[in-house]
Amino acid sequence: MHQRRFMIVVALLALTLTLLPTTPTRSAPLAAPLSSVFGINSHIASRYPIYESLATPADVVANIGVGWVREDFQFARIQPARDKFDWGWHDRMLDLMSARGIQVIGLLNAPTPSWASGQPGNTFYPPDPQTFANFASAVVTRYRGRISYWQVWNEPDNAHYWQPQPNIPAYAELLKVTYRAIKAADPNAQVVAASVVSPQPAGDFLRQLHAQGAWNSFDIISVHPYTEPAGPEEGQINVAGIGSIQGIAATYGSKPIWATEFGWSAGPSDRTGGRALIDAQTQANYLVRGSVLLHAAGAERIFWYNLKDSGAQTNLYGLVGYGNGLSDFGENAQKPAILAYQVMLQQLAGTGQPSLIDLSTPVVMLDFEAASTWRRGGESDGSFTQTSEQVYSGQSSARLTYNFTRPQNDYVSFIPSSPINLPANTSKLGIWLYGDGSGHALKVLLRDSQGEVLQYRIAPLGSPGWQFVSTPLSGLVEPGNVITNGQNRRLDLPASLTAIIIDDDPDSTTGSGTIYIDNMTAMTGPETYAVRYPKGNSVVDVIWAPSVSQVVLPTQSSQVQRVRAWGETSNEASSNGRYTFSVGPDPVYIHHTPAALVQPTPNPVPPPAPGPDARCFVETGQCISGRIREYWEQNGGLPVFGYPTSPQRAERIEGKEYQVQWFERNRLELHPENARPYDVLLGRLGDDRLVQQGRNWQNFPKSNQQPGCRYFPETGHNVCGAILKAWRANGLELDGRRGKTESENLALFGLPLSDVQIEVIEGREYQVQWFERARFELHPENQAPYDVLLGLLGNEVLGR
Repeated sequence: MHQRRFMIVVALLALTLTLLPTTPTRSAPLAAPLSSVFGINSHIASRYPIYESLATPADVVANIGVGWVREDFQFARIQPARDKFDWGWHDRMLDLMSARGIQVIGLLNAPTPSWASGQPGNTFYPPDPQTFANFASAVVTRYRGRISYWQVWNEPDNAHYWQPQPNIPAYAELLKVTYRAIKAADPNAQVVAASVVSPQPAGDFLRQLHAQGAWNSFDIISVHPYTEPAGPEEGQINVAGIGSIQGIAATYGSKPIWATEFGWSAGPSDRTGGRALIDAQTQANYLVRGSVLLHAAGAERIFWYNLKDSGAQTNLYGLVGYGNGLSDFGENAQKPAILAYQVMLQQLAGTGQPSLIDLSTPVVMLDFEAASTWRRGGESDGSFTQTSEQVYSGQSSARLTYNFTRPQNDYVSFIPSSPINLPANTSKLGIWLYGDGSGHALKVLLRDSQGEVLQYRIAPLGSPGWQFVSTPLSGLVEPGNVITNGQNRRLDLPASLTAIIIDDDPDSTTGSGTIYIDNMTAMTGPETYAVRYPKGNSVVDVIWAPSVSQVVLPTQSSQVQRVRAWGETSNEASSNGRYTFSVGPDPVYIHHTPAALVQPTPNPVPPPAPGPDARCFVETGQCISGRIREYWEQNGGLPVFGYPTSPQRAERIEGKEYQVQWFERNRLELHPENARPYDVLLGRLGDDRLVQQGRNWQNFPKSNQQPGCRYFPETGHNVCGAILKAWRANGLELDGRRGKTESENLALFGLPLSDVQIEVIEGREYQVQWFERARFELHPENQAPYDVLLGLLGNEVLGR
């Protein structure tokens, strides 16, 4: 929901009107933001009314601590006539953001000027694709080197923003032409596709882009995971908003996923039908809860919508209320959400990639080990069988197939021979799911103690690979999910499972597929949520509950630090390895050293013991075998990866579970869904370690191309001398030929994230250079080739 208003502002300063774009002066950042993940839809260049005081909203953004803003670059605003450009507002905005260390994603968007659309006035009628591409080229050329991310249009599925009505093939053509123009103007620029609300219509939109041949005409997927009128948990902002899109992307070719808008209105909104469902404090809670759930689900950038309310009556999404008008950013206009965002960014500074953890008591209801009878009850073809083809734990799982043949609502349901009872005090229901990337919905039917049958969506069918997905069972279900005997639209325990359903999404989709499910698990006890952020040897747990509940947190710390949503801090004692406390809708941040969480029974089977091909190392007492040993030996062995420091084991990475093994210098991950050699992937430990240290590599000094060096314009850094020699001497074996190509060098080490710089390692100063997956260190005290060593990033990330 992007409420765009084209503002005609008469400034006291003369704005630049030129025949051709020219390059403005650059401002060096004054300070690094707290986070390079989180951002705000600021829109100050298009909505703030006073040119002379543009620094006022920029200061508010900087004080929050975000690393990104999303700004409109409106066609009609910048190029009001065919041969005239007005750069004043955007030059000023970019100078202000750059000086504050904040990066900008530029939204190339309507309104379209009448000269380009052929319509009277400035409208959201799209121009001819080449005309828009010419506009985009002018903008990208002007800001080359200052803005690296450009988004092409916003919500073209919405009739307000693509007039007279949405036309996805027409947008796909505009995207393809504009993508080529952007890349010609700045080869290093990244193109972000238009944002659409997820999971639908975003899923269908992406499928249509692929069908129109536009999948390779953008670098980053963008979604708007709004869940209104539901909150972030009931609306499944993580598994539906991001997980569904990951599955579709894996089918066509994975790309990073950004959530460029999400939010809730602290008052009436279009999405709530004009109803005021939440207040300003709940909005603040939802901001934090939605942000960390999206991050744990794998969203790489997350932008709250928006900075400032455009009115006082409806669509009150802003961190700053309307107050005395569009220029009022005073303290009296600021909502609680602005403080909640500040505290969140302060508490999460220097942390790594988070994961969702569960503090409830898990009980496996159904492990699919024993033979059982399930009959098909839906309208479409499908089957439910016991199988050992894909198993999360034990010896078997359930294999479900479906075949949707009609371009209208289709589903297939599977009914057990007798209802399966939920344990007492069940608050959430989850299952281990191995998806097929279709984005269809996995649902269940539950019959409660009043005889009411309610439908719950567990999750969209994501990409292949086991992942745990769940849904809360508290609260009202939507009227359309009351199947029979409507009573109070709530699940009154005790209850039982009466069916598992695969439902097409969207209804127009046809096709067949196969998924696997294992270990259906009831989470008993209070409904609580926790997202865990690693930070060196400790963690920061973000914890909340929809209603006030007592939580028991396993910990190794005798004292934990507890920070409340509004910043109040206290040190509190644990007892016998447990910290017990009360929590409600306001999230809290717990800093501590974690202990093992309660595990369900049966547990996932561990990886098999090393076989006869195992190679063991007395130095660490660990062994490597199978595909990981093969990969380790083929791609550099001890000098590149170091000794193994852990057994092969299951770990959750970006919300999914993989078999991984840690080494002194890196982490090897098994991805059986990929063809060789990409079935083994390396962790981005260079970037991960910098994040742990609270350092943003994008703020490292850049350099120009140097003689005798390999310059990487993608990151603005040179690789020279002994480090360049070592970089070129090693690489992953991709083509089976002797020697290493640059593609193989890049696959092993990644791009440089810094130039050579002096850092202290183990008490001594060394010249080092950071890469995505490594840190090269110059050791002049050693003879070549040992004068260049790789840092022990695997050990450092794990705090060893």
